[in-house]
Amino acid sequence: MDFDDDVVREIVSRQRAEGLANNYRGEKDTFTDIPPSLLSASDIKRYVEKTGLISPFCIGGGNRSRLKKASYEGRIGDCAYVFPKDSNEFVNILQVEKPLLVKANSIVFVECDLDFRLPRNIAVRFNLQIMHVHRGLLLGTGPLVDPGYWGKLCIPLHNLTNEDYEIPLDEGLIWVEFTKTTSDNDLGRIPLRETERQHWDIRKFILKASRQFNLDRLPIGIRSSIPDSATKAEDSANKAARDAELASKQALEAKKSSDFSRNVNSAGVLITILTIAGLWASFYFGTRSDINEVSSRVADLQKEISSIKEAIQP
Repeated sequence: MDFDDDVVREIVSRQRAEGLANNYRGEKDTFTDIPPSLLSASDIKRYVEKTGLISPFCIGGGNRSRLKKASYEGRIGDCAYVFPKDSNEFVNILQVEKPLLVKANSIVFVECDLDFRLPRNIAVRFNLQIMHVHRGLLLGTGPLVDPGYWGKLCIPLHNLTNEDYEIPLDEGLIWVEFTKTTSDNDLGRIPLRETERQHWDIRKFILKASRQFNLDRLPIGIRSSIPDSATKAEDSANKAARDAELASKQALEAKKSSDFSRNVNSAGVLITILTIAGLWASFYFGTRSDINEVSSRVADLQKEISSIKEAIQP
């Protein structure tokens, strides 16, 4: 069968996968010809058709085929949750037939559209498609999903950029790879310590994470700290700007006050100098006038004395 044709064909539906997995559950591995390794596309298909490994499982689609040489594409499921600001309760933000909006500097918990029913010897790893990574989304190193896990994947997306990001529902979100373990044995605990091994509601994962290790405590909001830090930084910058403006005004007022004081002081000095000069002039010219008057009187007396002397001489 040609995997690269342009026609998309669903070869294992959700309903069929459930039946296959229930029939295969507990059986030993039947594909002894497949060595323990990373599964190729053909081996992924064989396991899906035998065990209901993942669903829905489609082949074909050309360059948009969900099946690659050693991985399968997971897309956005039916829900995506965020913790609104100042709230400890998460809400579903996914809208019907609309792209998922991952707001700038936010965390969104996204359900993958695939159902996983892993056999006893198949483990799964997943990571974001590289285009999302290049645009600033972060998932981190994809965690290992142990053999025997049945359920949905909860994918926390971190938008580290200052721009909102939209992901259409028909676009790929993650690539999933499958690894056959070295043996099929009964050792090891069942995934997530729940004997039923089914985890179809990702709200359980989010609620458990928001309560940390104490399931009796009230949940706490899981949000990015970047917006709060940015708000605080902006508030600090605005306060610094206001303080700088106030300081500038105070400096200008102080300068004006200083200039006025200097002008007043200069005027006082000038007035003092003029006053002293006036006093000196008054004294000098007044005294000189008096001296001139006395000198004139003395000259007149001298003339009278000379006349008297002439009159009494024989």
